[in-house]
Amino acid sequence: MTERNICIVLTCTIDVCGVAFTERSDIETRHKDYQIALRKWLKNRYVGRIVVVENSGYDLAALKQIVAEEKSGKQVEFISFFGQDFPRHLGKGYGEAQALARVASDSRLLGSSGSFIKINGRYYVPNAHRFLEQLNPDVDVMTNLSKGLTWSDSRVFGGSSKFLKDYLCPEGRRVDDSASFFFEHALACATHRAIADGLNWVLLPCTPHIDGMSGTANSLYKQSWLRTVARDIFLRVKAAIIFR
Repeated sequence: MTERNICIVLTCTIDVCGVAFTERSDIETRHKDYQIALRKWLKNRYVGRIVVVENSGYDLAALKQIVAEEKSGKQVEFISFFGQDFPRHLGKGYGEAQALARVASDSRLLGSSGSFIKINGRYYVPNAHRFLEQLNPDVDVMTNLSKGLTWSDSRVFGGSSKFLKDYLCPEGRRVDDSASFFFEHALACATHRAIADGLNWVLLPCTPHIDGMSGTANSLYKQSWLRTVARDIFLRVKAAIIFR
């Protein structure tokens, strides 16, 4: 696969400042998670552009030093701001939405590429090239929908800058974890609105292989090989039915 100018957007919150529903909250532990994942992304030969957005205002010197040490030749952009001054009951999903809104408004790399794949900054996805291949220039939204089409897994999704700015960011302002309207619901709503307006939607090409720790449960993501194969078969069948 030839390298394309798709941005990998890594969302980071090093200091969660007591936000609700986050078991993995130790600052140094989270900081280390981001450092480990960033080194892996810098070694991924399919990735050319990386946007790191951190929304707790934490010093990013260690992450920037990793970029300097790796000498990967990739374009890496850092966006840092303090975005934790919202009511804690709104939850980490609200903070995630704010971080993506800042990327939509401020990112130079996204502005020049037009397409992105969002991944939690503490995760590495070894099969990321499959998602880069799926996100061709005609695709506006790349998400899966489940739970009666009301939910979209937000760990890995992608699309155009138009989808991010005009659809996801407005829906993201509605996120309230304590009221059980999560970021995943906002992503699903944004996807529905985009489809209704004629934007081009595709499913994820396969199940993301998540390498990292869950911030919600503070446990390692465990993926069964058989379950992953079954999910991939289901995705192919689903895509064949929807897009035939």
